[in-house]
Amino acid sequence: MELLLDGYCGETELLRDEEKLREWLLETAKVGEMHYFGEPIVVDFPFPGQVGTALSAVLWLGESSILVHTYPEHSFVFMNVFHCQEFNVKKVLDWIKESFGITQPRTFLFERGIDKSGKPITTRPYTWSGIV
Repeated sequence: MELLLDGYCGETELLRDEEKLREWLLETAKVGEMHYFGEPIVVDFPFPGQVGTALSAVLWLGESSILVHTYPEHSFVFMNVFHCQEFNVKKVLDWIKESFGITQPRTFLFERGIDKSGKPITTRPYTWSGIV
């Protein structure tokens, strides 16, 4: 499954602070009961044409990855949670929205990865009434 989320944030510290974002990635994997390896990677990048810098972060999972791109000057975040197996989307989504204080979220959920028999799933939109 792959969860994409874009949204405006009230918790701007997570958008600016590399260490807090590292901790957030590890906690997100725990909330989703995902297996991570290594440490999160967070880079501070001066986004062209923008004031200040943006953070890009990744936590590699045994099942794929969690990616985050922040834009503090706009109080905005883009995320991608890709996990080759099903995960508790509501629990992860609630955690993301609460921890970042996200308002006006745009979320998309795709079915992709590996099915229970071990075969690849062709990417397709996932029908789930919980997406906001």
